[in-house]
Amino acid sequence: MSALLITVVWANVATPDQPCGDDSPCGADWLGMAEMGLAVGLLYWLPRLPEVTLMAAPALAALVTWLELPGAGPMALAANLSVLLALAFGWAAAAERLAARRRQRAAAAARTAGIRCPLPGPVSPLRRGTIPITAGLLLIGVAGFAVVQALDGISADQRRADGATRTSARVLSRGEESVRVRTDDARRLTLGVSYPQDYRVGETVTVLEDGTWRRLATEPYDAFGWQLLILADGLPGSSMLLTGLLARRRAAALGRAPVPALRVWERSDDHGRIWVYAGDDDTGGTPLFSGRFTARPPDVDQDETASDDDAGVDEDELFTIDTRLHEAVMFGVPYEGGELALATTDRAFRPVVIHTVGPIRLPRPGKGPVLSAEETDTAPAAPSTMDGVALALAPTGQPRRWGPSAFARTGSVVWALCLLAACTFVVDLLVTEGFGWKVLLLAGMPALAGSAANQLNWRVTADRSGLWLTGPWRVRHVTWERLRGARYTAGGDVRITLRDGSIWELTGLGWPKAELRLGLCPSYVRMVEEVTALHAHPELRPTELVSPRDRGLPMGPVLIVFAVLAVASWLVG
Repeated sequence: MSALLITVVWANVATPDQPCGDDSPCGADWLGMAEMGLAVGLLYWLPRLPEVTLMAAPALAALVTWLELPGAGPMALAANLSVLLALAFGWAAAAERLAARRRQRAAAAARTAGIRCPLPGPVSPLRRGTIPITAGLLLIGVAGFAVVQALDGISADQRRADGATRTSARVLSRGEESVRVRTDDARRLTLGVSYPQDYRVGETVTVLEDGTWRRLATEPYDAFGWQLLILADGLPGSSMLLTGLLARRRAAALGRAPVPALRVWERSDDHGRIWVYAGDDDTGGTPLFSGRFTARPPDVDQDETASDDDAGVDEDELFTIDTRLHEAVMFGVPYEGGELALATTDRAFRPVVIHTVGPIRLPRPGKGPVLSAEETDTAPAAPSTMDGVALALAPTGQPRRWGPSAFARTGSVVWALCLLAACTFVVDLLVTEGFGWKVLLLAGMPALAGSAANQLNWRVTADRSGLWLTGPWRVRHVTWERLRGARYTAGGDVRITLRDGSIWELTGLGWPKAELRLGLCPSYVRMVEEVTALHAHPELRPTELVSPRDRGLPMGPVLIVFAVLAVASWLVG
């Protein structure tokens, strides 16, 4: 992937742009768009979708050979040949990955000696791929709309050009996105162009005129904005659709008929991934593969287990995955990228069936589960660095609260104002210049608003029942029994891990380096340390419950509504 990225960038820099002329006017470069789309798509498909790589790499190689090699200079020729070499290596790597999967399936079939078992009832039906298929179809629909709009604009422009009057003119001056010309009948016109630097002062050009409609003959309708929208939606849309279809196909194969069953060892790590070991590896020395799984208890309906945390679900009935190394029965054929189900037990030794929510992956050499400490039936002991924090905490009946520091909150206010200004600027562009690829800028605003909401009003509240976690969009409740641990990273992120393997994460809470340089103790660092101490020492926990109004307010929806109202008032004004 890195080789392809480097060579593609090199080829783009080394290949000169062809100037436009009356005989070869600039226009929508669909082949160039396909070439760029395949190059960008392969950066994702190479590591994740070898099936697509086998088709996309030869297609890109054919386009490079056809479009770039003829008439290329020495530097451009070397760069494009390097692209072809990188594509050949990528194609060979994808073919080897698929061959390795076939060998893995054959080895698993030989190990089971033809034994097949039906899946346990609770694991079916498997609804894998529904979300990526739906999202992919929506994005492809938007890309199809952009294609229709681009072709319609090109066709309308060509009809006007065919019936227009051709007039010779001489270039007088150049602007940022326009040129000033003087026609043969002494009229002075200002015409919009994409690249004014391509027109020399004094050069003779051809102007097309049809009433008030004018343009240079070398500057047909610019469909670049629509083409960019096609790529921005078509590439992720097609990737999502293919990923969803593959997941649906593999999940359907898992539940369609009796499948191989093998005895294995499994354990969950601090990041919620489950690692599977061979049946004779009872020490957990060499993991075979890992993946993300979801659990459903045997006799509980899926809709009941998927209910929200604060919707009144009995916490004693919730299953938690055992993070210790223990035996399980694996259903399905294990291979890289496949779908599996595991019949295992939870921490209370109750039976539970878990199945993949994503393709399983082979671990990198030397990699294994990330475990902070071996877990036992009792609460884990606090690290030695937490002892001082526990001693400093005095038992109190009042709930404890943590939130952003004044330094971080000030920065988040500035960040939110910048987002509001950017949103207003984008809306102004859409109103004045029409809808096009710029609409994509608005799609990223909710994610940026979530980041600002994190910094502005994140909150963690500890009471007798557990933790109330306020993120950018909602408030989540985690009981002390379901809490596994809390940690922070050097980048200012907080990760609170639950016993079922799920993770609640807050990103970008502050600027650790700046806060430490100023001698400040980041509030999220203090929160993680004190939450860890409360988790390890139940006698220090608050004895009262927090009121609903003090659990925290997610600021993401508030910022979105405020931005919409501000932009609407600006447009009306």
